[in-house]
Amino acid sequence: MDESFDDRGDEAVSLNNLGNIARTRGDLAEAERLYRECLAIAKEIGARQGEASSLQNLGEIAYMRGDLAEAERLYRESLAIEEISDRNEAGSLNNLGIIAQIRGDLAEAERFFRESLAIIREIGPRQSEATFLNNIGAMAQMRGDLAEAERLHRESLAITRESGDRLTTADSLTNLGLIMNSKGQHDEERRMYTEAVRIWREIGFPIDPWFIENGY
Repeated sequence: MDESFDDRGDEAVSLNNLGNIARTRGDLAEAERLYRECLAIAKEIGARQGEASSLQNLGEIAYMRGDLAEAERLYRESLAIEEISDRNEAGSLNNLGIIAQIRGDLAEAERFFRESLAIIREIGPRQSEATFLNNIGAMAQMRGDLAEAERLHRESLAITRESGDRLTTADSLTNLGLIMNSKGQHDEERRMYTEAVRIWREIGFPIDPWFIENGY
């Protein structure tokens, strides 16, 4: 194998990792620059999976900036690459679902979420499955199907408890708290919210002021 190909591939991986670090610390301009360099190398050496991954990362930068049209374009471009990995495909589908939800197209959002869930159920990880179940549960709740929403959020909660993903556990609990409120089951609502707030405090996650104001 051509060593220059390997070297360029290694360079692309390093650029991608540096882009992830920049994004984590909130430097979106630097993250975008690094992801675009990574994308250019992937195109140069014909690394189609790397190209799809870079497009997805750039889509997430556009989304974080509030440019939904550009984010959607990039996610769709990544999905158009036949060699896209299952994990990146699930990620792009989920992200398109979030954009559809923001735009108020709940049917389209749920379709994307269910497609991403089907992939993740085959390849893992379980933590992602729990997140996607919460997304679909939110769609059911928004269309007034509380029974289906509760079923989905409880399935998500069971997965997060098993996997130890405490932040998503708190998400599932707050979603269930909202459903209990809608059903008039206020003791159960308080139990759900109390556990969620306890988790947030223990892991140092910011707590919505509403919970503090209401004695949680």
